Amino acid sequence: MTDDATITAVVADQWTAADGVKAVELAAADGAPLPPANAGAHVDVHLPGGLIRQYSLMNPGEPRYRLGVLRDESSRGGSAYIVERLRLGDRLAISAPRNHFALDESGEAYVLIAGGIGITPLFAMAMRLTSLGRRFQLHYLVRSRTRAAFARTLAERLQAGALTLHAEDECGRPDLATLVGAPAPGRQLYVCGPGGLLDAVADTTRDWPAGSVRSERFRNDAAPADTAAELPCRIELHRSGRELTLEPGESVLECLNRAGVTVETVCQDGICGTCAVPVIEGEVDHRDAIQTDDEKAAGDLMFVCVSRPRSERLVLDL
Repeated sequence: MTDDATITAVVADQWTAADGVKAVELAAADGAPLPPANAGAHVDVHLPGGLIRQYSLMNPGEPRYRLGVLRDESSRGGSAYIVERLRLGDRLAISAPRNHFALDESGEAYVLIAGGIGITPLFAMAMRLTSLGRRFQLHYLVRSRTRAAFARTLAERLQAGALTLHAEDECGRPDLATLVGAPAPGRQLYVCGPGGLLDAVADTTRDWPAGSVRSERFRNDAAPADTAAELPCRIELHRSGRELTLEPGESVLECLNRAGVTVETVCQDGICGTCAVPVIEGEVDHRDAIQTDDEKAAGDLMFVCVSRPRSERLVLDL
């Protein structure tokens, strides 16, 4: 351990999984098994320059972690470093696993929809469902077969007919309503990919029962900000009795930090879940990509790196 929050890992293996995609296998530097995780979990990876990025675990439950990393054309240094500069034997600090996209294993049938590198958490789910003997259909949407990372492994490991690869350059974009199908008792849908795909699936599944559709967005692809909500607000800290003023355009996290109140944070994009703070009173403009619609409607938890108040007064359990 490097400290209470991170684990020292070493790059034990790496290979090209598709155009622009590198697979990386991490082992604990001390040779011990890495902490167990469930399908849908991710880890924070600490990179040079203070960068921290989140990557899904493709093989939870195993002593090593396998990641799939796409070289993002607009990379600010994270994916570019991993794909182009990471080498065997390099050491990295990583977090213990966290899971905001957990697989509910009580379902009767499952539909998994992956867009591009969104295949990584759904790969783990497909493997888990296969081991449980559950019925599922995995739809893998890519621009071309050359970008379909891990497709061959999936085809080899999954039962016949469980995987359908949709290559846009061959047959155009699939009809999402056909892929999704109709809601039914015990039927669950999981989707991971770019915002356009998630928004389209959300629109298609509006009539599905609450909790039966779950999604995970890419980094920097959280819901757009509602600038009309960026008004001054009084922030009350219940436990300390302090009152703060949130300025327009300022995040709650920035307001807290300005007042000397420390809240742990990693991604600052509303996707890692580190900065969750309980809400006692007030209405929240939820901008995270973690909570379900029902959880946001309940309004009892906010991720202060991106979310803001909708009311003139907000009371936090701090």
